[in-house]
Order: sequence, then C-alpha cells, then structure tokens
Amino acid sequence: MSKKKIGLSSLIFMNVSALYGIRWIAKSTSSSFGLGLGAIPMWFIFAILYFIPGALICAELASTYKSKDGGLHDWVVEAYGEKYGFMVSWLNWTAKLFWYSSFLTFLAINVSYAIGNQGLADNKIFVLVLSLIVFWGLSFISTKDIKFAKLFTNTGALGSTIPSILIIVFAFLAVVVLKKIPSASTYTVQTITPDFNPNSLVAISAIIFGFTGAETLANFITQIDKPEKNFPKAVIVSALIVATLYVLGSIAITSLMSPNEITASKGILDSLAVACEALGIPAVFIQVIAAGIAISVLGAIVLYIASPIKMLFGSVNEGIFPKKLTKINEHNVPANAVMFQAVLVSSILTLTALLPNVDTIYNILVTMTALTSLFPYVLLFLSYIKLRKDNKNIERDYTMTKNDFVAINIGRFLLVVTLLGVILTATPVMSTLKDNIIYEIEMIGGGALVIISGLMMWRRYEKSLKSNSSGSLKSAK
Repeated sequence: MSKKKIGLSSLIFMNVSALYGIRWIAKSTSSSFGLGLGAIPMWFIFAILYFIPGALICAELASTYKSKDGGLHDWVVEAYGEKYGFMVSWLNWTAKLFWYSSFLTFLAINVSYAIGNQGLADNKIFVLVLSLIVFWGLSFISTKDIKFAKLFTNTGALGSTIPSILIIVFAFLAVVVLKKIPSASTYTVQTITPDFNPNSLVAISAIIFGFTGAETLANFITQIDKPEKNFPKAVIVSALIVATLYVLGSIAITSLMSPNEITASKGILDSLAVACEALGIPAVFIQVIAAGIAISVLGAIVLYIASPIKMLFGSVNEGIFPKKLTKINEHNVPANAVMFQAVLVSSILTLTALLPNVDTIYNILVTMTALTSLFPYVLLFLSYIKLRKDNKNIERDYTMTKNDFVAINIGRFLLVVTLLGVILTATPVMSTLKDNIIYEIEMIGGGALVIISGLMMWRRYEKSLKSNSSGSLKSAK
C-alpha cells in the first residue's frame, strides 16, 4: 500500500506552523529595536519579496537533488564541497545557541506573568537563574531520550496562534466595536511608513528572519501530492496567512499600546492586559495565556534541544571534533556535546546579563539569533546561483522558472537582501557609548567568532588528514 501524499491543506498548515511566531509582533512594532507602525507594511513586503521566492528556490533544490538526504547541508555540498557543507551545519547549530538563549528569556518573562508576579519579568537575576535551571534540566532530559517530549509538537503552534487571535479579536472589540478605549495609534500612509533610523534598520533582520524556515519543508517535496502545483500554491497561501497574522497582530497591539510603550519582551502580554481591563475580563486570564505561552516555549526547547546537536556532532566527519563530543550514548545522543552546548548557552546568558535591563537583554539575544540564523542563507543562495549556472541541463522535477537568467538574478537579489539583513544588525542602537561598545562586540565579534571558529576547525581537520595521509605513505615505504 503506497504512503499517502501530503495534500495542499496539510502543506499550508505545516508552512504556517513552521513560520509564524507571536513574539515577532512585539519585537517588530516596538520603537526600541523595532519598526513601530512601519512594521505593518514591511511584513507584507518581505513575504512577497523574500519568503515566496526563497521557498520556491528551496523547493527546486529539494526536487532536483532528491538523491541526497536533502536540506541545506547537501545543497551546499553539491555546490561547494564538504568544507562549506560542514560550515552551513556549524552555522545552523551556533544560531540555535542564541535562539535557545532568547527563548529562555522569553520563557522566564511568561512564567513571571503566569505566577502573577509581573515585577519578576524585569528582574535580571530571576530571568538568568530560571533560564539556567530550565536549560540544564532540559539538557539532561534530552540525553535520556524522553518520549513524552513529542507531546509538545502541537502545543508550540497553539502557543503562538491562540494568543495572536485573542489579541486581534480583543483589540477589535475594545477599540472598534465597543469603543471602550481610543486607539493608541493613528494609521496613515505617513505613520506606517518606516523611519529609517538605527532601530528600524536592525529590525529589518528580524523581519527577514521571521520568514525563514522554508528549507525544512522543502525536503518533503517528493512526498507532496502534485508538487509542481501544490507547493507553489502552499507557499503563496501560507505567506499570505502568516503575513496577515503579523499585520493584523501588529495593528491590534499598536491600537492597544503606542510603539513607545511596547517592549519586545513583554509587549504581547501587556497589550492583552490592556484589552482585558477595557473589556472587564479578569486578570487571571492573562496568567492562563502566559502559562500557555510558557508551556509552548518549554515544549519547543525540549523538542529542539538535541536535534541540531545530533545533526552536527552525531554525523560529522571523524576528526573535526574531539571524540569526547561525538561519542554517542545508549539513546543515540551525543550526551557530552549536549552538556557542552549547555555550558555555551549559560555563558551567553551570563554575558548578556551585564546589559542594562531584561528588555535590552532580550532584544540583543533576538537580534543575535536573527544575525546568526541568516548566515546559512547566504550559503544557500550562493549555492543556488552556482548550481543553476553549472547545471543548466540537469533534469528538474520542479523549477521556480525555466529561464536561467531570471532564476540566477532572483537568487542574487535574495542573496543581497540576506547580506543586507546581516549587515544592518550591526547598526549601533544603544543609548550610551559603553552600551554600544558591548552591543558591537556581541554583534560583530560574536558573528565573526562563529564563522572564524568553524573555518579554523575545518582547517585543523584538513591538516590532520594530510598528516595521517603522509604518515601512511611513509609506513608503506
């Protein structure tokens, strides 16, 4: 009996679940590290200019090189060889270090609201200690192959979509229908046009990052029913759905609070509190929503804490990492690598605790997540351009366009946009020289350290191969 193919509706749902994250609404609309009202049109613009063509490129690569296991690593290897295949896996894992750190901070903030002590959300020590306890606990659990973690799969999606829908509905009722409170913002062409200041420039990378993830779903191209028709449709429909959620969510949150009042870390819960107070909904409702978001964040960390580790340390060429890090335990998990990851995440959390307040810490971590997560996409689009140039006559089951000139230039455009997003994250945005120095060290220094360390490890690996090869030749003589 043949396996049932993935239909259009299922593919759309998978796309939306993979792409949408509620925390990006507050991050993008805040005046601090954000675009303010300018986020409203930018979500639609980048959905059309970045996500849709990028997703179609991933689909083309997945369907063309399906003899491989699929994914970023194999596409980059096909174009540039094993060295850069390793680099894209390395960059993907290091990006997760900052993703964990920002998610843990977000978790701690939601826990403070869930237990009814919102003041703890501004307490750096509480956020740091809780984040460390949670991550070390989950790291230990992930080495034991706990199967209940799979129960969190759908919780993550619900933790984003349900609060988003509630904010949209509550804001519409409170401001438009019942007119309990006036709108906190005025929407005109002038007000929603982004101001190109340091904060808005940094926020562009977060908008771009909000639309990444299509390369994961593109790997299902061979399991999709009528992929040549359904995948492009799913990409366009899901892009419109996600962009609509971001736009309506942005309008809703800014109608309840002005961009100057919105903080990236607490904006979602604070805006819900405003709506609930206007509508006479008990404050305990906010605690329930915060608990739901916290559980979904916890679930996401549980599910993803070991998979990048297993991908990089569990399958890497022997000799790149010390054997202690690649050693697999009885649950097929490189346990020492998981604990090493916990040390690195702890270091990042401790270092960012030096920053002025929790919201600044959260903003830095989210920005660093966006920065490092965009590095692999630079290699992705470079690989697409090269493969499209070098393999013009290869058979493609699905193609974004048959015109090589158009395809290559779309790839170049996306490459430029990605590089722009990387560069803009380094724009100085802090209020003092001291804080800007710390920020630049973390942004530029952190990004450079990630890339240089990966290249150095590969260079050391190549030297060891040459040394072993020359040693074998001498012994043979």
